[in-house]
Amino acid sequence: MDTFDHPHYYEEIQDDILLAFRSGTHYHNTYHKHNGYEIYIFLCGNVNLHIEHSSVHLKRGNIAIINPTEYHLAVSLDDSLYERITLNVSPALLRSLSTHVTNFNRFFDTRQCGVNNVIFLPEDTLNELITLLQNLNDAIHSHQFGSDVLQRAYLAQILYTICNNYIVYKEISVNIMPSLVSNTIQYVEQHITENISLSEIGKALNFNQNYISRLFKQNTGISLKQYILEKKITYAQSLLSQGYSVTDTCYKSGFVDYSNFIRTFKQYTGETPGAFKKHTLKERLLSF
Repeated sequence: MDTFDHPHYYEEIQDDILLAFRSGTHYHNTYHKHNGYEIYIFLCGNVNLHIEHSSVHLKRGNIAIINPTEYHLAVSLDDSLYERITLNVSPALLRSLSTHVTNFNRFFDTRQCGVNNVIFLPEDTLNELITLLQNLNDAIHSHQFGSDVLQRAYLAQILYTICNNYIVYKEISVNIMPSLVSNTIQYVEQHITENISLSEIGKALNFNQNYISRLFKQNTGISLKQYILEKKITYAQSLLSQGYSVTDTCYKSGFVDYSNFIRTFKQYTGETPGAFKKHTLKERLLSF
């Protein structure tokens, strides 16, 4: 495996809650993921949303739920005004708000990767959600007594509103991702435990590997090699957080060279696999 051309497509969220009301034109981004959960609320624009192997053309009221393993990219198709609200929540905070009866994590983590991410809320429900988000924003920027309690209360209401409407308003959307790109992403997902090569992908999909790579980068903004490597590190993080040893994680993630795995993992995450495992398991214990 090669090392990263650029190791920071991963966008790290420093706070337990990160809320942003965004608007503008000339939007450009690349395929990326976060270390927390994301709720994406689309308000207006001419935008396609890619999440893993799926892509949908958005309409006002579309809400996407995205977990930390899912790569995603919003593509603005013209220079019209693009408005959205993004809410990122740390895994520890989401776990602390969940109960045995109301498990918010289930809506993010039990789906197949890149499947059933998008729901649609009617205008009245959307406006209720926006009001809750504005209240949350006020509480985040307040230093008054009880503002931290209000943050958790508003966040719980927001999560409840979205999850309660998830089954009722879940979209069954046509996947507009180019089929070759979609099939490439699914191939990587299905063979993540193997030492994946571009030539093997080309043979499996019956296309020239250079053509596949060009089409992939054209649609995602990152190279196919980069994507494969980052997905492997994401999978390795999942194994380590489940308690697997560093050695087992290396080979279960499809790396054939142990020292290269250690070096690549640290380049991507900023810490060694052993350090990541130690603090992740500690955080999980503290959250229960």
